[in-house]
Amino acid sequence: MKPPRAVPWLFLSPFLVLFAAFYVAPVLYAGYLSLFIKKRAGFGPAKEVFGGLTNYVRAFQDSDFLASLLNILKFAAVQIPLMIVLATALALALDASRGRLQGFFRTAFYLPYTIPSVIAGLLWGYLYSKNLSPFNQITGRSFDFLGSDVVLWSIANIVTWTWTGYNMITLYAALQNIPSDLYEAARIDGADGWNLTRFIKLPLLKPSLLLVLIFSIIGTMQIFSEPFVIRPLGYVPDNITPNTYLYLVATRDGNFSYAATLAILLALFTLLLSAVFLRFTRRGGDL
Repeated sequence: MKPPRAVPWLFLSPFLVLFAAFYVAPVLYAGYLSLFIKKRAGFGPAKEVFGGLTNYVRAFQDSDFLASLLNILKFAAVQIPLMIVLATALALALDASRGRLQGFFRTAFYLPYTIPSVIAGLLWGYLYSKNLSPFNQITGRSFDFLGSDVVLWSIANIVTWTWTGYNMITLYAALQNIPSDLYEAARIDGADGWNLTRFIKLPLLKPSLLLVLIFSIIGTMQIFSEPFVIRPLGYVPDNITPNTYLYLVATRDGNFSYAATLAILLALFTLLLSAVFLRFTRRGGDL
């Protein structure tokens, strides 16, 4: 006797209820909120009135928001490839090593990821401080790591330090799943360590690399904690990242409708960027 069709839905219901309450409902509410604008009538306080697509038109004309998107694209173009190369190199080095040191370095490289991003921001904020930085004390120079020209890349360093170990573990786990028979057959054919890496490890690592890259793109679009924490320590523009800018629009300016619009556009921009990347990699033969 087959169980009723409602039984699977009964088991799925806890997840579906939470998913609807904490994901679907907020997204729908943000979409609803984005259709309203603040309008002042006479000398009274501004009121929320229906504005249709006014906020969306405003967003495409908002130089600060467009600049934040450009900042995050520059950030991603430099930081993501650097982080992935470092993570891949560390994963390959760990896979080739043996003994107790392997476990030690695996833990050491992963440890920065376990530190909350706020704590990491405070830690690096101290290291970047113009007057307190040990880097400046050691070199005897007074370099401003939080100056307007370099602050974006100082934040990139924090993100790279935090996430390289996490991505390394993901790639290392993929390397551990490669059948040892392939290595043995290659060694019989005279392959050395470099040829094993080039013709076996890296090709079989491509699916994991693609996964890591997609997650890195999505994560980069969401950067908020690091620039927000170090804002009091140096010159960090309001529009250093899209999330920082829309947060200030909501909390400082009190314009929640416009902030909801920016959040929706950022989500669509992230989706578009990920889709373009996936299409490009598939056309190019998966990376």
